[in-house]
Amino acid sequence: MIFLLLPLFFVQGCARSVLQTYPASEQEIEAAVEAFNRYRLKSEEVCGCCLDAEADAALSVSGWFSDHTGKVTGYLQAMKPGYIKYAAINVLGQPLFIFLTNGSMFKSLNVFAEKAYIGSVHSEAYRKFAPPGFAPEYSYYWLTGRLPPEDIKILAVMRDREQGNFWLQIRHAESATESMVLFDPQKRIVLRHVLRDELGKHLMDVLYADHIPLPGKESKYPGSGNELCLVPARIIVSSNSDTRKIEVALYSFLAVSRFSTEDFHLEIPDNFEQLYVK
Repeated sequence: MIFLLLPLFFVQGCARSVLQTYPASEQEIEAAVEAFNRYRLKSEEVCGCCLDAEADAALSVSGWFSDHTGKVTGYLQAMKPGYIKYAAINVLGQPLFIFLTNGSMFKSLNVFAEKAYIGSVHSEAYRKFAPPGFAPEYSYYWLTGRLPPEDIKILAVMRDREQGNFWLQIRHAESATESMVLFDPQKRIVLRHVLRDELGKHLMDVLYADHIPLPGKESKYPGSGNELCLVPARIIVSSNSDTRKIEVALYSFLAVSRFSTEDFHLEIPDNFEQLYVK
């Protein structure tokens, strides 16, 4: 496995294909769209730029003959739009591997093997681990359960059969993909995000749960506050009809975190073998 860290956050394949929906009334559609647009505007203005937490990640693979689960513990830091740093540690608190990206380039360090992999997030090697349609320049938004600040068009609104929330069918202006987003208009949070290609094939299915409030900034909008900065503490990514599942649990959040681009820069030790991927 080339990039030890990448499989913990990215999975390829076809996710759950059936979304349980039924028609919404015109009044419900109007209210849901208004709530979603307000949520996007307020969260972009009020919520902080960064995330700093401890993280447990588990990868489960189910097959005909056996099930396998791998777990790793570490520290996760992120900054919008696409900065991510994750350090996995052993029981003694020593780093096992480190992954960094600024949304365009990445570094993955295997501390035990003393090897460092370096390359573009658009390289063929990196894209083997990232699902089609995933935009690495917006990694922070995927991690925090928000949509990137890009132009979108809401094509349809439907009620969710199980939870009573709303599914929004969204077309992205900057790509050929579309999203099915399960939105809770009362709490103003995204509960699930299914990314699909132009033919409707599911590319990635992400569940967001156990949201916690983090302090926000002052806003010109009335009623703004911590509720606008609800961050998911549990993220589940599924693929291949649930044969592969990744679950990330975040905890011990720093209430206020602020980073710069320098915080996502790491000098590779001289004794490490540096491998540049294409």
